[in-house]
Amino acid sequence: MDGVARLGRVNIALYPELAAKVAPLHPFSSSHVNPRNLPVVVGFPRNCGAFWCRRKYRGMMKESALSAFAMDHLAGYEDVPPLTRESLAAFLEGDPKKVKFVYFNSRAGSASPLLRRAATEYRNDVSVAQVHYKQSEAAYWIRKHGMHTPPAVLVLKEAGEKIIEQDVTGKDKLKALLIEHKLQILPELRSSSLKSTGCQPGGLVQVCVAAIGIDGFHFTTARDTLRAVKLTLQSPSSPSATLSTALEHKELSMVWIDARRQRGVREALFAGDEHMPRIVAMRFFGGEEKVDLSTYDGSMIRADIAAWISSIFEGDDEGMVSGIEFPKLAVDSLGFYERALRFQGSTLSWARYFGAELVYMSIEAGPAVPVGMILTIVMIPMLFQRPKRRKKPMRKRSEMDQDAVIELNDDALECLKEQHMKSLVVMMFIESSEDDQETFKKLRNAFWREPILSFGVVNIRKASGWSDFAESSGAAAGSVLVWHPMRTKFQIIGSGDGTIPHPVLCAKIEKILDGMSNWQDGVWPVQAKT
Repeated sequence: MDGVARLGRVNIALYPELAAKVAPLHPFSSSHVNPRNLPVVVGFPRNCGAFWCRRKYRGMMKESALSAFAMDHLAGYEDVPPLTRESLAAFLEGDPKKVKFVYFNSRAGSASPLLRRAATEYRNDVSVAQVHYKQSEAAYWIRKHGMHTPPAVLVLKEAGEKIIEQDVTGKDKLKALLIEHKLQILPELRSSSLKSTGCQPGGLVQVCVAAIGIDGFHFTTARDTLRAVKLTLQSPSSPSATLSTALEHKELSMVWIDARRQRGVREALFAGDEHMPRIVAMRFFGGEEKVDLSTYDGSMIRADIAAWISSIFEGDDEGMVSGIEFPKLAVDSLGFYERALRFQGSTLSWARYFGAELVYMSIEAGPAVPVGMILTIVMIPMLFQRPKRRKKPMRKRSEMDQDAVIELNDDALECLKEQHMKSLVVMMFIESSEDDQETFKKLRNAFWREPILSFGVVNIRKASGWSDFAESSGAAAGSVLVWHPMRTKFQIIGSGDGTIPHPVLCAKIEKILDGMSNWQDGVWPVQAKT
């Protein structure tokens, strides 16, 4: 269950009050569960940590049953359908906009937590399924898909591209394949795929080429042509080594945009008849929100489009419009039918759970408690008028999200230290408020939506204990450090005074967020007590 749920235990003898809150005798009891009924497993859904959200596991103490309880009732992961060789064909012919990811396993049973998590997190882009590979059907799988021995993976992308990965042993390899193949060859640019495609300012991508239009013959032609250009550049016989290298190193990105759904993009990047598709190229400059824009006005010929992209990537400014504000993408939203299905599923799940709890409550505490609760629920509407809905206050960006960067004093540093295991702290050392902080501000603005990151500057001349730490760690004024949530490790990622480009610092923080970091041992300085 690594990555799915955090585990812990409560000793009922040492912490009776906590046990009464976590595992009460029944939902309305102030006493903990009877010691004769131990052990008891209780879980909390990922979107609610209040005690009333707890869910009690009632079943055999088996690993598979406990895993299913955590994934179904706590994490809320989607199911991964089991397929046979007869039902696989219909699955592969499903939604053409989604990647089909099929895991072949030699053992029958429910899907692993990793597959179910991927099916949930990548639901907009990937359809995940599982096939029980039987030795009696080995000849069929070899003949049909070239599948020799499980565990293996079949990936089907647009244009009929089929990828077979053999010997997929270990969770790490399966996770790497899920990340590698979660997008189509030419993915759709949406708010949820913005980071994965890299088509945004402040990242590694220097040029993003996009086909923009609405569904129709002309837009399908433009999209297919741009996809063919990308496949050509990724092939060994690529006509441009520069663009092939740029694609491999994620300096060049190619996407398509639904102009009807993303009206803001359409209005910002081109005007005119929305039914006529466009191929545009956006050139980014570091962390700036403005881009240079060029529109392709030639024929839909692959070689011509590749040559046009090459000239833009190499810095050709002919026909380029500068200073275009990078448009904001519309937030992904489910259709009415999908929302209704999810609401129905969630409502039925909670109804079944509370119905079962009422039955157990009647058995464990007698019928008086559930009957009284039902009567109370029935009488509440008669006793109270329905309160008026209050308008939700508008959420505004905090001071740290504006141009200014907060200077961390001794109290703030001590507070961040006590909040260990909650956030990574990104700080820049300064000696005075006059020090150049522009690059660090851009870094903060690039990651202000990341809840796990806290940003601030530390004046090593004022903050007690930090001057000695800076000297011993080799972190001079201007250095940018990232502290591990344990506050016992840190990493110096560069300088925030402009000597190191902003995208380089962004890339290093991205690696840390992805779990790829080289931490140095170090203790968070202790503040001097007065």
